[in-house]
Amino acid sequence: MRVAFHHIAYQPLSVCNALSIDRLEATVRRAGLKPGAAVMDIGCAYGEVSIHLARAMDARVTAVELDPVMAEGAEARVQAAGLSERVAVRRETSAAALAALPPFNLIVAIGSTEPAGKGVREPAAVFAALSRHLTPGGALLWGDLFWKEEPPAPLRQLVETGGYYVSHEAWQAAAREAGLEVVSAEISGEAEWATYRTGMETAIADWLDACPDHADAPSVAATAHRIKMMFDFGEPYLGFAHYLFRKN
Repeated sequence: MRVAFHHIAYQPLSVCNALSIDRLEATVRRAGLKPGAAVMDIGCAYGEVSIHLARAMDARVTAVELDPVMAEGAEARVQAAGLSERVAVRRETSAAALAALPPFNLIVAIGSTEPAGKGVREPAAVFAALSRHLTPGGALLWGDLFWKEEPPAPLRQLVETGGYYVSHEAWQAAAREAGLEVVSAEISGEAEWATYRTGMETAIADWLDACPDHADAPSVAATAHRIKMMFDFGEPYLGFAHYLFRKN
């Protein structure tokens, strides 16, 4: 199995984006989940958000992760946490998991790639598709990059190779277009960005120091350099925000 940048960079992170786990929990509490609520965590990575929600919110979590390395890591962490009965890791696409399971009280999609299905990227279409898998009164916790201002074309092309991003206001407008209520909308601060970036960069640097002759070291280093350049160049244009949307 090849070693990829995200296999290493995401290992130390509680949330694999510029968002603290405390702010995430505070936002989820606004959803008013009852004990035993059904939650789906789309793109769970190593499962830290799923584990935290199972513990802090007494939720039953379906953790979806397509990457086999991270899914295996998530399963190991869930087992080590003693939460195998409360967190189920599914190694499939979110579209497949959503189609196979009953509606959820909360769907978490933080920095997820095409969470509503392959090729569905337009924000209102994504939100409408996900909302169909929420119970009445259920909530969507959405987190993603947003454009603070119109970026240079090369930056947009680089950043949007794996996603589609709009302004802070446009994310909220898309949710309303999809029939969702905007409960909260919060922009991450410098400290959350610093924790996110430092965590990734330190993990990568440590791995490259320990494994300089690994066959995948050049590709890992190249990806790390590209992502650092993207964030350095994109700092005036890119922000990160998380939103709680409710289905009425």
